[in-house]
Formats: sequence, structure tokens, C-alpha cells
Amino acid sequence: MRLAVEEINRSSRLLPNVSLGYHIWDNPKDAPFLRGLFRLAPSQRGRPPCTVDWARKVVGVVGPYESALAPLASHILGLYGLPQVSYSIKDEDFDNRGRPPLLFRTVPSTAHQLDGIVALIRAFRWEWVSAVGSGTKATQESVRILIDRAAARGICVSYQGLMPGGPVATFDQLEKVVENIKRAGTNVTVILGNAAIARQFFQVVIALEITGKVWVATESWVLSDVVAALQGMERAGTFLGLTIRPIRLPHVKRFVEEALRDGPPKGSSCPASCPPSCPPPSPDSLASLLGSSLWDWAFYSYTAAYALAHALHLRLGCSRREDCPAGQEPRPWQLLETLREVDFPLLSHTIRFSPQQDLFLGYDIITWSWKDNGVDYVKIGSYTARSLDINRTQIQWPGPEGQIPISSCARECPTGQSRSKRMLDECPCRCEDCVEGTFQNQTNSADCLPCPNGTWSPPRSARCFPPSVSFLRLSDGNVVALLAVALLGFLLLLGCLVVFATHRHTPVVRAAGGGLAFVMLAALLGSCATALLFVGRPSAQACLVRQPVFALCFTACVSCLLVRSLQVVLIFKAAGRLHRARHCWRRFRGPYLAVGLSCGVQATLCGLWLSLSPPALVQTALGPREVSLRCWEGPFLGLGAVLGYITLLAGACFLLAFWGRHLPENYSEARLLTASMLVFLMGWGSFLLTYATAEGPSTAALQMFTVQTSVYAVLCAFFLPRCYVILCRPQRNTAAHFRTCIQAYTTAAADTGPTPPGPRGE
Repeated sequence: MRLAVEEINRSSRLLPNVSLGYHIWDNPKDAPFLRGLFRLAPSQRGRPPCTVDWARKVVGVVGPYESALAPLASHILGLYGLPQVSYSIKDEDFDNRGRPPLLFRTVPSTAHQLDGIVALIRAFRWEWVSAVGSGTKATQESVRILIDRAAARGICVSYQGLMPGGPVATFDQLEKVVENIKRAGTNVTVILGNAAIARQFFQVVIALEITGKVWVATESWVLSDVVAALQGMERAGTFLGLTIRPIRLPHVKRFVEEALRDGPPKGSSCPASCPPSCPPPSPDSLASLLGSSLWDWAFYSYTAAYALAHALHLRLGCSRREDCPAGQEPRPWQLLETLREVDFPLLSHTIRFSPQQDLFLGYDIITWSWKDNGVDYVKIGSYTARSLDINRTQIQWPGPEGQIPISSCARECPTGQSRSKRMLDECPCRCEDCVEGTFQNQTNSADCLPCPNGTWSPPRSARCFPPSVSFLRLSDGNVVALLAVALLGFLLLLGCLVVFATHRHTPVVRAAGGGLAFVMLAALLGSCATALLFVGRPSAQACLVRQPVFALCFTACVSCLLVRSLQVVLIFKAAGRLHRARHCWRRFRGPYLAVGLSCGVQATLCGLWLSLSPPALVQTALGPREVSLRCWEGPFLGLGAVLGYITLLAGACFLLAFWGRHLPENYSEARLLTASMLVFLMGWGSFLLTYATAEGPSTAALQMFTVQTSVYAVLCAFFLPRCYVILCRPQRNTAAHFRTCIQAYTTAAADTGPTPPGPRGE
């Protein structure tokens, strides 16, 4: 500023015949600064010798340098009507909405910086970013402006957070902000705040090991060594930012060096009662001062002095004459309009205040480049109101291949997805998969639709599917095993039938019941064949016939066993007392009549069951993706009556077998029949328990297995031993052998009746 004043005073074109003076407060603190501001009041006259009567001559104020003091200075100077030209207010801590209209700035306002940030983001085609600011009102306003201007350029600020400002910010508070950025999923984050806040923030970023991101810095901390020097910052990612364009003043350093060596200018000395001047600096201090980057931005305080001078030049009307009119002293507030009108060239730049009373000469775009000895602030481009130029080759991008990170907003969500509506998303920029049970068959939809009842969908589905139907399939290994067992039983029964048919006139076949044995084999073959009714997709017809067919077939088999056991016991135990009854039994073919009556009772039970509560085909949901197609047997009473009747016959057969346990070995099968009946009872008891408590294909598989165990119990206990005797022990399949066994039985027992007849089997 002193350089500018001296140049203006030496100029013959600017303020001719007028000399400018100045008063400088160097590095003011709050209390001295306030005292200095109040000394500018026009009424402060007649003060002690050190306080010369200069207050009434003050027409404007340049500064202050400390941005924290700017609001206070604007408020107080506004009371006096003194125009204020600031050269350093450039961060968000100054509330633009609350400043009075007497403040001008030779630096661009925050709005220009936000426009530059949006242009920078747009240049790399980033459309989905996060923005974080400190907790001040000015920063909150900056975040709002950034969101609005980014949205106008097609950029989505998905997450906006606020960091607690100052020393009150704890690690936990900042950790929540960083975690929210991580959850938002953006790769680019704008950090609005001063260097102190940015340092605290990145300490948390480093501690949480957030790497590979792009961080966009504001002018307030992009050149801050206290932030860039944090250990581990190079792992955080790429740093880009905007800074006010440095403009070097020619000969400023030589002027400063001469000024410090020569002391205060002529005529500026104060009386002895004033504080002494500062001693000249040492050579080392002078070299450090002259080498500081501070002089790169001295142009803006230099411009502030020239702006006030040109405003005064216009107000005095100096442009219309050779010299400015003598003795005229304009009031400070009169310079307000002329400050808005100033328009002059200065070092190849046009100085003209915008309607917002700031000066925008452009920004430099900076990136951080880490070297072995630290970080370099590399200029990679520039931004003006008309253009943005970037040299992308100088940017160190995160990642092994150095590719520009992608942070794009989904233009269109495909089918099976919807726009994200998470709490952290301020704009629908993400696509999220439809969850299980929902679908979306249109693109770019806001919501996923629930599947209709009875259907399901996997995640990210464009349609719903009917549930898969579960039943006993031929591709199931367990079903194949059960069919193999049924086929083996069927073949064994066919073999027994062939053996019995071939040796139908032998004593073994006649003792097994003769014709009843063939009825039993046919019934067991039918029972074994019902296994096919349990495999494959069930139908309503199969549900109606499979249980009655098995019940009738197995009833015929057990009835034959019962009749055969009854004949043997009565012949050996009471043949002499039932001679007349035996004759009638043979005459009217009693065995077949008894079996027919027994099957008739079972048929009646099945008929009542099918007419009152028949089995039906039902579909039971096993989950959202699967339903069980099975035969529901109706109320338990119907199935229980049918199986209960078979159980009753089996119990009677068991009692007769137990009663005839001492008969000749050719006629007594007490042990084998007991075992077979126990297998039958236990198998069907387990099935009924499972049927009452379980659903699905397992019930049909268990029933199929129970049918086969019932068939195998009779096959193994009754027919296979006789086939063994017929084929492997022919000497025991003779009439003489049977008579010998009968004689041995009658000799051992107390014979009270006639000797039983031979093994006719009828």
C-alpha cells in the first residue's frame, strides 16, 4: 500500500496537486484494532500531540488483513460512512449477507470460487460428489450455493455434511462425517473451511484409512502447509483446488528492501511522545521476508489503494482539468458511488468492481504433487469467468494405472433397480437393486413393486416368478432308490408266483393256502405297483385311487393270511368237534367267501371315505420360492378307519399265529408272521405320526416306503421261505415228509380228537 501511495503521489495524471497520506496498523489485535477504528470518527479532534488531527481527512480504509476482523470493521466503519476496501476477505468465515454496502473487495467473493469449483468438477465429468463445510453460517450458506449451482450444471451433491468448527471438534464428531462420506459412495468431496478445520478433518481421514479419493480444496487451505504436511496425506488421494491468482508487482521487493533500510519516509516522523519506530531487521530476517510468497498477493492491497485514489480522482473532478481543485475535501460516503464507477488499467489488468462490489481477475488451479522432500503446489490451469484451462498430465491420480476416478450419476436405472432413497442421498443419483420379493420392469423408476401373492422374485429382478412346485420327481435320488426297491419287490413277487404256479400241486404250496396263496401274491403285486401312484406330479385322480387301491390290495393279502391261519389252527385244534362245519366250509368255498367279505368291508369303508371327505390335491407354501403339491387325505378319520381295519385284521392274524405256535413246523409261522405284522404296525404308525405333523414331498416318500416295507414283510416272512423249500429243499416238499411232521406232532400232543387231514390247503 505504501508503494501505491508513493507512486500515486509522484503521478502527474492521477490526483494531480493532491497528496495522499496514510496511517498503518500493523498486525492488529482485537483491543488495539478497536481503538484504532474509533479514532477514525470525525469528532476525534484536539487530541494529544501523538494523535494528530487526521481523522477528518480520512476518506477510506484499506483492510484489515485478518478476515476475522472484517465483519467488526465493516460494522463500525459503516457508522462513520467510511468506504472499506478489503484485499484479503476470501474465505467462508465472512457472512456476505450481513455486510453493509460500504465494503468493497479487490479479491473475488465466495460465489466466484464456488462457480470455479463447479466448473472444475464438470471438467472431469464428475456428476456425483459430496460437500463438507465447517459449522459457521457463512460455510452453511456456501454449501447451499454450491448445491444450487452444481445442480444447475447437472452435478449431484449426494451428501452434505457440517464439521464442528474450532477446537470443540472431537474425533468422534469428525468420524461421523467421514463415515457418512464413505457410505455415500462418492469419489469426489469438496471441503469448505479454513486450514485448521481441514487439518482436523484429514487427521480423521488418515486414521480411518480412507484412500484413493479426490479432494477439492478451497482457496483458504489449498496452499496450507499445516494440512499438506500431515503424515500419510499422500495416501488420501488427489488434491485439487483454486487459489486467487498471484500477480507479482514489479520492483516491489527492491522497494521493500530500500524502505526497510532507509526507515520511515520524510515527513512521517512523530513527536517524541509517540512510540519509537521499529528497528531495522537483521540481514537474515530481511532475506526471509523478501523470499516470502506473501509478495505474490501484494497486488491486491496495491490495487485497493489505487481504487480509492481513482475514486477520489473522480469525485474531485480531476479528470476534467490539469490539477485537482485545491481546498476541496469530499465527505467519505461521497466516494461510495465513485468506487462503483472506477474502471482503470493496472499492470495489464482492468480494475472494475462487480455489482457485488468485488474484483474477479481469475483463479489458478492447483494440485499437490508429492516429492521425496515434501509436497509441491503445482499450477495446472486457470479459471476465469469465460474459460477453464487445465493441463491434466500434471495431476497424480490415485490408483495403480493413474486413471481419472469415475464419480458419475446414474442417468437411468435399468429394470430390476430403482433410484436410491437413502437418508444420506440429497439427490437420486444411485441405483439400488430391488430386494427379494420385489420387482421393477421399467427403467428409471422411483420404487420397486411388491410381487403379487403367490409369486416371488430374486434380488434385482424385472419380474416375479411362480413358485417351483415340489413333488416326488424321477430325478430325485431318493425316489430312484424307492422305485428300485419297489421294482425288486415286484420281480421277487413275480418269481414267487412262477414258482408257486409251477409247483401248485406240491404239499408246500397246498400248505401255504393253495389258491389263497395266488390271491395273496396278486394282492401284493397290486400293492407294490401302487408305488407308481406316488411318483411324479400328483393329480386329483391319483389322489382319489392310490390309498383305496393299496388298502383293498393289502386287505386281501392280510385276509388270506388270516383265513389260512384260522384253517390251520382249527384243523389241528378242533377238527374232531367241527366236522360238520368243515364240510360246509369246503362246500361253499369258505376261504374265498371270507376273503371276499373282508374286502367288501374295506371297500365299504373306502366308499364312505371317498363320498364324505375324499382326498384332494392341495398346494402348500413351503416358502416364497417353493410350494408343495401333494394329496391331502382328508380328515384323519377316513384314512384312520381304512388303516385301522387292516390293523385289526393284522392283529387277529397275529393272535392266531401265536395260538398255533406249537403246530408242526410246516404249518406254524408264528415267528415270521409276528415279525411281519410288527413291521406293518410300526411302519404305518410312523407314517400316521409324520402325516399328522409334516407336509411336503417327504410325506409321500414316507408313505411309499411304508407300502414297500409292508409288502416286503409278507414277502420275506411267508413266500420266500416256501420258495426256498421248493427250490432248495425238495425232500421237504413231499407228502411223506408232511405226514412224518404231523405224526410227530400228534404223538407229542395229547390227542383228543381225530388225526388231522393232510395238507390240502382248502
